[in-house]
Amino acid sequence: MAQPTLVFNYDISCPFAYIASTRVKALADRTNAKLIYRPVLLGAIYRATAAPQGAAGSASDVFNPTKKSVTAQSMQRTLKRYKIKYSPPPEHPRKSVNALRLLYCVPDGDERRLLTERLFAAYWANKEDVTNTEVLLSIAKETGIPSASALSEESFASAEARKELERATAEAIERGAFGVPGFWIPEARWTDVSGDTNTGRFFWGQDRMHFVEATLLSLRNNGQWKDVPGLATLMPRCIAHNQSQLSRKVRLEFWYDFSSPWAFLGYTQLPRLQRAFGANLEIVMKPFLLGILFREIGAPNMPMLAISPTKAAWSRQDHADWTAYWNAVNASQGSKDKEIAFHWADVFPIRTPTVLRVAIVEPSTVPLLYSACWEQNANVSDESVLVDELDKAGYNGTDLVTRANDPAIKNKLRVNTAAAKAAGICGVPTYRVLHQDGNSGWQTCGSLVWGQDETNVVEDLIAGWDPNSSSQLAEPQKAKSGAKGASRL
Repeated sequence: MAQPTLVFNYDISCPFAYIASTRVKALADRTNAKLIYRPVLLGAIYRATAAPQGAAGSASDVFNPTKKSVTAQSMQRTLKRYKIKYSPPPEHPRKSVNALRLLYCVPDGDERRLLTERLFAAYWANKEDVTNTEVLLSIAKETGIPSASALSEESFASAEARKELERATAEAIERGAFGVPGFWIPEARWTDVSGDTNTGRFFWGQDRMHFVEATLLSLRNNGQWKDVPGLATLMPRCIAHNQSQLSRKVRLEFWYDFSSPWAFLGYTQLPRLQRAFGANLEIVMKPFLLGILFREIGAPNMPMLAISPTKAAWSRQDHADWTAYWNAVNASQGSKDKEIAFHWADVFPIRTPTVLRVAIVEPSTVPLLYSACWEQNANVSDESVLVDELDKAGYNGTDLVTRANDPAIKNKLRVNTAAAKAAGICGVPTYRVLHQDGNSGWQTCGSLVWGQDETNVVEDLIAGWDPNSSSQLAEPQKAKSGAKGASRL
């Protein structure tokens, strides 16, 4: 096949685009893709998509304190996993328009790549003033790129560079961008959540780069992720899949509420983790009331209504992508688990107090209850429907619901919810990994992991990766050792 193309959209003022910039060339090399560096104006994207933080803000500006803390810890962990130097400027965000225009004054390819990498380092590692045009010109000359000799103060006023930056930004917005980093694969053919067939695929986020890689690799055959060798190994790991045997007991806490479609996806992967790590892994289910937690920490009861319409549309597609990805991983490994047949609930949000209490009374109902919520489209908020679903599965639904309404069970759910708040949880699913020490006690390994999209981090923590001391680099395992060991997860 012809060499595929990968367009990388970024603004040097975004720390997540900075992280992506340290990984994107290796991804392009692994997939034999032609990499095009296409900087865009993040503020203009925010403005065009009505981002709640405004054109000059950062996404975290609108986070509640608990979510800010969790995401800050996640950011630090990510930087450690990829061994990235990080020393942000105190005045962040700084205006980057002149730096971005300068990038369009040099040709794409190695010159723009080298200048991009140096500008990212200037902003995020070296505390250089990228708003100063003299500093920018000095940085360009330091790269040694041939075009640097022709750059001057007049370059920042270049009408051609300005128009190209505006054109790139408009292209990104049209393709569905609401932030950076963005990745565009023009040759990809795919079907969206509406059932429409499209040519050209946009992905967002440095933590979705395994989707980008899987899509590029799938172009070699029929465009199906399930046919990509070693698909599960594309999510970067610090500890190789085939080195994940546990020599001591490990406990994985899974904090959840049935009301979240994301927690449902996380739940579907627990059997895979159990198989991978064996009997020494103990998975502990931690049900709690997400709506009460949201109220306590100042989060919106329906987070999707607090983001831009463009991001909301992407989130729905992103969920479909994750469903497809986990199904493809399952299929590529012999279909050891039931295929995920996800269905968005017609009645949403789902009221789950009674459902959660039933799960506390009878933990064996959890698979049934999750499937009822997110595969069968059963309105389990209605107690009669809940009873019927339990009866159809062979349980005594009336008895379970009666027991679930016992004051002691109600109190247990309240205690779990208070514990979630005390632990610093901001959403679901949230994972906490604990390792057994020499005295049969339990020591927490790493901080809370929020989101099923960080399952690879959970796997590393289970396998013994220590974010505070490890020197291991996170990378797609297939890139280092082929598909060997891929069947273990």
